[in-house]
Order: sequence, then C-alpha cells, then structure tokens
Amino acid sequence: MINILFLFSLIIFSFASELQIVAQNDDFQKAPEFQAIMTKLSSYGEFSAKITEEQVVVNPANHGLSKGQQMVEEAKARNRAILAEKSNEGHSKPVFSGVDQWREEVKKTQDGWKKEILQQRKTWQREQKIFLGHLREYKENTFNLPIKGEKITEKKMTVDTLPRFFIVNSAFKVPIRNQQDRPTCSAFAGIRALEVILAQNKMEHDLSEQYLYWASKPNCQTSPCSEKGSWIPLGLKHSQIQAEVDIPLENTCSYGPEKVEGNETQLPLSSSCKQGKIKVLTFEEVRTISDMVEKLKTHTPVIMAAKLSENFYINEGLVSLAEVQNNTGKLDAHAQGHAMLAIGIIELPIKLKASEGNFCIVVANSWSEGWGAGGYSCLTENWLIKFRQPAPFYAITKISIK
Repeated sequence: MINILFLFSLIIFSFASELQIVAQNDDFQKAPEFQAIMTKLSSYGEFSAKITEEQVVVNPANHGLSKGQQMVEEAKARNRAILAEKSNEGHSKPVFSGVDQWREEVKKTQDGWKKEILQQRKTWQREQKIFLGHLREYKENTFNLPIKGEKITEKKMTVDTLPRFFIVNSAFKVPIRNQQDRPTCSAFAGIRALEVILAQNKMEHDLSEQYLYWASKPNCQTSPCSEKGSWIPLGLKHSQIQAEVDIPLENTCSYGPEKVEGNETQLPLSSSCKQGKIKVLTFEEVRTISDMVEKLKTHTPVIMAAKLSENFYINEGLVSLAEVQNNTGKLDAHAQGHAMLAIGIIELPIKLKASEGNFCIVVANSWSEGWGAGGYSCLTENWLIKFRQPAPFYAITKISIK
C-alpha cells in the first residue's frame, strides 16, 4: 500500500514542475519599445556622464550592477583591453580603444534595428488612433482599489545605487494585451508577471485574465455582482491555496472584452476554466519604491498601482511630475486607481533630476500598443512618490506549471 501511495505521489509530482525567476540579461536594448523610451529621455539632454575611456561598459550585463560594481567590472575590462593592445603591438591591423570599439559595435547594431523600429512605430501609430478613440472607456474603468491605505515612508535612492538602465529578463518578449472595456487592470498585470516568468524559462503561454479577475473577487465567484475592479493579492492567494494548478490558458478560459452590467466576473465561467495550467507558489510584498527598484534588479517584475494624472493617458514614453505641476497634466477626476507591471529602471537625464528624481520606472500597461511607446512608458521617481497607491505592491517569485 505504501509503495502504491509513493508511486501515486511521483505520478502527481511529474505533472507539475516548479519555475523560478531566471536572473540573466537578454537583448532588451534591441526592443523598439526600449529604444523609443530612450529616445524620449534623450530629448531632455545628456545623462549623468558621457561615455569616456575611463567609464566604458564593454559588457551589457554590467548595466544591472550598481555604480561601484560597474567600476570594478570596467577596471577589469580596461586591463583586458590593455593586454590585448600590447599583444597586438607590431601588427598592421589597427587596435580600437575600448570606447571606440563599443561605439562601433553599437552603431552596427543600431543600423540593423532601424528598419524594424520604423516599421514597429508605424504599427503603434495605427494602434494609437484606436486607443484615443476608446480613451473615455479606459478612464471610466479606473476604480478605487479595494485596499486599506497605509502610511508608506519612501527612501530616497542615490545615483550610486542605480544601474544606468536595467530591464527585467524577457520582459519585452510578452505581447502587450488590451483590457478594453472592463476594470481588469490588476488581473492583466498579474497574468503578465506570470507570463514573464514563463518567458524567462523559455516557455510561451497566453494565460487567462478572465480567471484571475474572477479569482481576485471572492464575493463575486458564485453569484453575479456589480462591484468594480480588484486588487492582485486576493487572486494570487486564491491560486496559492489550491491543491492543484488552477490558472488556465486563455484559449480554455477566454476573456470577454465587453462589460456585462451587474455581472463583473461574467458568471457562469466556462467549465473549461477549470483546466489549470499554472499555480502561484510564492509571492512577496514590495512596500516602497526603493524596494521595487531592488526587486527589479533581481529580474523580478512587480505588480504596482497608482492614481493617474491627466498626462498619464497620452505620452510618448515618459510620464513626469513637472507636467502635472505645470497644469498640463492635472489629476484626472476619473483616475481613482490603475494597476501596471513594473519591468525596469532607467537613470534620468541631468536636466530632469531636479524636478523628477534620479530615475524612472519602466511599466507595461494593458491598454494596447497605442498607449505610450508601444504599450510601455517610464514613470519618474517623483511622479510615483506623489501618485502611487498607499499600499504594498506585489512580486511573484515562484510558480508551478503542468
């Protein structure tokens, strides 16, 4: 009998495997979305320092390191370059200095991206026209998050603790989704976080936002309700306590983009919504913006929420506090709360630091590719301090898959 039970447990275990965050750098600098955000930031002038012979970063992986760690790696790189240069003395082939070689490699790579980026931006322009046509619906589908507000004391981060820029591994590999006419932003942010972890593990799955929204609303799971919106910890906890994998694929539990009056979770769910694929094993609170930066630096995306200023809706890859204070981006009357997925950090240009802080957080939204730069934008540190929701954010750290 014991042997039978042991064999049965092995069979069950074989159906699900654990997946964790994969902390490695991918080729995010090739992403048109990243290029568009950097172009917008560059329009404000120089960053903290020009790349010089002493500051050259020859390894893109170094961007995830602190300034002190970068200096160590850069010193090692310079030593290697000096040795290589000495070994080439007497040869007719010219030897590039570290910075010249870096610039040459960047130029070659960027030349190869140009056609792809231009084509992508044409697509975004078409999507933006559609987005603007539905802007009223997106505004009306913000909501008061069902949270108990807390006093969050932010810690100011110094430039020395920041990477020049850093994007979570595989964050740009997940397509931007569209919540359309429903207040389901936190479910979309949560599902995207799961899909990023899958992408880090070389898996591509489109998961069900319909199910996670239902799971996040315990009072609306058995009978229809009109309570608008949800917040992610309830959905993550629901998955965590299930005996088996519970979050299904999109094609077995599809999302209905149109709202149904008086039936927020669109009951009854299809019987195929019980065909689970993923389960949340562990997740963590992320209380402050500086904690979020540290979590992102481990390649862990963070589900966050904020109230929205008017300039949030129409932007070219940057949402700043200065625009709000100049009355071109006042707090929108509809914008009670909205969830997004934080996926990266970029140090701000010198000109912006006095008004905006030292960095901005790159977020992926769920309003189609017509919002921001292909569905992404960078929220400045001071904008976040003013408009963030006064409650913890969340990071999924381990999942299982069937």
